[in-house]
Amino acid sequence: MTAKLVARLRAPVAAPRNLELDSLTPRERETLSYLASGASNKEIARALDLAESTIKVHVQNILRKLSLSSRVQAAVYAVEHGLDKA
Repeated sequence: MTAKLVARLRAPVAAPRNLELDSLTPRERETLSYLASGASNKEIARALDLAESTIKVHVQNILRKLSLSSRVQAAVYAVEHGLDKA
């Protein structure tokens, strides 16, 4: 029994996957990274060459998928998960 325990402790552990983050589309991830830098919807829309209304939809989807209630929470989430633009 001890040998099994030791073997298990020595075995490499797979990195846990963040299923919430995996649910975001590439465009939503990109939008989230801009949110982390403090960009407004208008600034994000200009940077991505999209309509501001499209960015609003992306932000709403991000908040829903990540179970967040504000842009600030989304920005903090992005920084914590390394999605902020350097």
